[in-house]
Amino acid sequence: MRLINNPTEPVGKVLSEGEHRCVALAAFLAELSTIDAQSAIVFDDPVSSLDHLHRDRVAARLAEAGESRQVIVFTHDMAFLLLLDEACRATKDRAATPVSYRLISRGADHAGFCHQDPPANVMPLDKVIDGMKAHLANVKIHHERGDQAKWQWEVTSFQDQLRTTWERAVEEVVGPVIRRLSRKVDTAGLIKLTILTDADCTVMRAAFGRCSALLHSQPGEINPRLPVPSVIESEIDALATWIADIRVRQEKAA
Repeated sequence: MRLINNPTEPVGKVLSEGEHRCVALAAFLAELSTIDAQSAIVFDDPVSSLDHLHRDRVAARLAEAGESRQVIVFTHDMAFLLLLDEACRATKDRAATPVSYRLISRGADHAGFCHQDPPANVMPLDKVIDGMKAHLANVKIHHERGDQAKWQWEVTSFQDQLRTTWERAVEEVVGPVIRRLSRKVDTAGLIKLTILTDADCTVMRAAFGRCSALLHSQPGEINPRLPVPSVIESEIDALATWIADIRVRQEKAA
């Protein structure tokens, strides 16, 4: 519903906030296509107040612009971030539209802290796994020194991250058909789900169960034995192997 101050003013002359933004974006992008300069362009939350139809079109247009110039988008909208990533991957020349993520955060007194990695919930799984391996190499000294309190904290953290990453791995496996925060079902990708076996499910559920063990109280064990670093490493390797194996089979199925 549109609100107007003057009841006699024609409704067609009153634009919502989203419509104002659409007109502004359309005018800017139209002008952009008429100039020869290939300088970078910067957007700050370009799809704020836009409906889903226009969000799709803006993502596609920005991805198209990214084939010939640098496009910088600041956004806190994870759904649009994934939509933009998908649009970039769907461009004619995928290699010409590489995507790079940066996470900008603020502290108590200062803002503008820039991190090389994206937020954990959209970070590529390979980077998540590499990060866990690197972190394990740095903190296993707590176990070696016998500092059980610090090692228990790290173990619980690893178990939590492993469980979350297993969930994301399952999301990736079904991704050829339906993706998180997506509004469509890609029927062409259904063939890639046919490679899944009972063994894949058994391995995943067993590993997920092991990762959950230390996140819950264990009856009768006031001081349960903590896993050694090699056990944590084997769980990370099992996750990496499961993902890599399914990726290979899905590529062949395509």
